[in-house]
Amino acid sequence: MNVNQRFRMTWPRFCAALLTAALLLGQWAWSPSVASAASAFVQTAASGYSSQSGIQLESSSEGGQNVAFIDNGDYIAFSNVDFGSGASTFQVRVASNASGGAIEARLDGVNGTLVATAQVPGTGGWQNWTTVTTNASGATGVHTLYLKFTGGSGNLFNMLWFKFASGLSAFNQIEAEAYNGQSGIQTEPTSDAGGGSNVGFIDNGDYLTFNGVDFGSGASSVQARVASAAGGGSIEFRLDSLTGTLIGTVAVSGTGGWQNWTTASGQVSGASGVHNLYVKFTGGAGNLMNLNWFKFGTGTPTSGGDVVGKLFAGYQGWFNAQGDGSPNGGWVHWSKNSSAPTAGSNVNFELYPDIREYSKLYQTNLANLANGTQAKLFSSYDQETVNKHFEWMQTYNIDGAALQRFGADESDTPNNWKTNRDSVAVKVKNAAETYGRKFYVMYDITGMDASNWVNAVKHDWTTNVVNNMHLTSSSAYAKQNGKIVVCIWGIGFTDRPGTAAEHQSLIDWFKAQNVYVIGGVPTYWRTGNNDSKSGFMSVYESLDMLSPWFVGRFGAADVDNYSTNQYGPDLTYTQQRNIAYQPVIWPGFAWSNMTGGPTNQIPRLHGDFMWQQAYRLKQLGINTGYIAMFDEYDEGTAIAKAAENSAMIPTNQYFLTLNADGVAVSSDFYLRLAGDINRMFKGQIPVTASHPTTHQ
Repeated sequence: MNVNQRFRMTWPRFCAALLTAALLLGQWAWSPSVASAASAFVQTAASGYSSQSGIQLESSSEGGQNVAFIDNGDYIAFSNVDFGSGASTFQVRVASNASGGAIEARLDGVNGTLVATAQVPGTGGWQNWTTVTTNASGATGVHTLYLKFTGGSGNLFNMLWFKFASGLSAFNQIEAEAYNGQSGIQTEPTSDAGGGSNVGFIDNGDYLTFNGVDFGSGASSVQARVASAAGGGSIEFRLDSLTGTLIGTVAVSGTGGWQNWTTASGQVSGASGVHNLYVKFTGGAGNLMNLNWFKFGTGTPTSGGDVVGKLFAGYQGWFNAQGDGSPNGGWVHWSKNSSAPTAGSNVNFELYPDIREYSKLYQTNLANLANGTQAKLFSSYDQETVNKHFEWMQTYNIDGAALQRFGADESDTPNNWKTNRDSVAVKVKNAAETYGRKFYVMYDITGMDASNWVNAVKHDWTTNVVNNMHLTSSSAYAKQNGKIVVCIWGIGFTDRPGTAAEHQSLIDWFKAQNVYVIGGVPTYWRTGNNDSKSGFMSVYESLDMLSPWFVGRFGAADVDNYSTNQYGPDLTYTQQRNIAYQPVIWPGFAWSNMTGGPTNQIPRLHGDFMWQQAYRLKQLGINTGYIAMFDEYDEGTAIAKAAENSAMIPTNQYFLTLNADGVAVSSDFYLRLAGDINRMFKGQIPVTASHPTTHQ
């Protein structure tokens, strides 16, 4: 027997003796080695998975590594994740230069119990990060967590980290179907943005319960996503029992269909800390409404104020005429030069206005109208003209105007254009006060000096708008959430000045003065391509309201496509971030006299095109809009009164008339149509696919 063999033979005995001695002496305790569980409630790097399928890692702009090259069906898994007594929310940090997808959180297998689904939007870049939060339920104890990625073809999105939370935050969107208890209701598939299910078949006295809702230091408003083909009813929010403290009520009106969604709001008081929440439905007989989700807030309800839930129109006010007393001294915007409009190449406008109601008019060099009337035009420099326009806004149910202000308006150097524009601005203030309309300043940064545009806007706002003209002191100046309103139009456009840092600095400057900031942004702001610069997502997300520009982007055949790919995803993205959404609506477009382009380029279709846009917006629950424009006769987008037919235009010059599509409509038809759109947005008339506005 050799030494090694002896050693192997005696080693077990030696270990046993040693263990026995240690135990007898009480100096050593032994326990098996078990991998400790990781808390689900701490931020966990996606790159720290224990297994994966299909993904790769790459460096993240926010530090560390992110999971990337994610395709449909790929997954990452994390062993021994401890959910304790339960998780109620799921949060993920994501980015996508595509259209996004979804992250399914499942337990113990790639097709295991589904505890949460996070919808990932396009963010305009693979490193343009955003945080998405959604509800979670059914996860307690220790499990292997699978994060399964689903979506369309190609790479979907990147993921940086995730985190669960044990409290159900009142300030995250709470899906109605994620209740802990209920009485009387049923669930059904929803057509609302984001898909999933809604709670339906709601009768008087039915209710939902949600356990452990955390109101933090207090909520002051609530939003509810609702639809009703009946007369609606009310939603009561109560604490801890069906008859507990009533913290708020949301009134629900009929929307014209069980899947015609809108967002209703109400004020809240008396809610702080953690409570079981009872959502009680009241109303008349029969089914009352459907509910998709609700969300509490700390600010005033987003349907309050002068802009959200209202319909505004852009107001140029830029027309002059020889003899109107303006320092411009010519036919600005009517003509391509200072001389009076004459048949041929100097005519600069597409629609001829209906001139019958103006008290001041100026003779052009055009031939008489076919009805024998002299070819005259109005001037925006006249208070009488501005008064007439705001009188029409009052008569036809348009809530207010966004007063355009341009680069030359902001010059420190005295010039005729600035003097003219300042005068028109004061006249707009006067008219808005007289006719009970609201207005706000919209800075159009087109063509501004890229080296000084931010300072120019700041100077104009402080020196001219606030201190010299006192526009913001007017009772007619628009306020939202208790703040005066301004719009910066041109943020992020590829052909407008400004870096992301410059735009952010201007937005921050306004906000520091308690100003509510609207951004006029590109059509493709959310994806950061086509008409939008890349790298602007954080700028867009810092705005109080987003107003994407759609004029000229599509015709009647593409409205449904834009509703699916722009309106709906835009709305979901902004709602998730508590940003108001003000899409642009427009009647049609043409500028053949200005540029030589085609006549009737994007036809109005006797109101069908404009109504179709509004109808699709209302179907999504959108009740805020911006009409482009009130008085844009140049590019054929004006809704103000215009020539009905050839009898109302000069005989020697082409102009677009309102009967161009073969149907005769009155000169005020588009004003009446705008008023009906506003009534539909406010729930005052049914939501219908065809407009109710008579052509005459």
